[in-house]
Amino acid sequence: MLELTNIQKKYRIGATELWALKGISLKVAKGEFIAFKGPSGSGKSTLLNIIGMLDTPTNGEYTLDGANILSAHPKKRSEYRAAYLGFIFQN
Repeated sequence: MLELTNIQKKYRIGATELWALKGISLKVAKGEFIAFKGPSGSGKSTLLNIIGMLDTPTNGEYTLDGANILSAHPKKRSEYRAAYLGFIFQN
């Protein structure tokens, strides 16, 4: 099971703070397929980058098969990514 709890992502551009994600929570069961749809700038790519362990959230919790992904060593995250995740990108 992949579980995100209260995921937030904030970017700082100069003195301005931009929230890309605020309070995203979801559960995805093993074997389940999901899709994210929304307008440009709605945070889809940011969310996928966090799920894919290519970026880290500003706040929140991320567990994958019971493991705390955010505290895992980068090598371990790479192993989780290879074993558990797959993406099909839009062309």
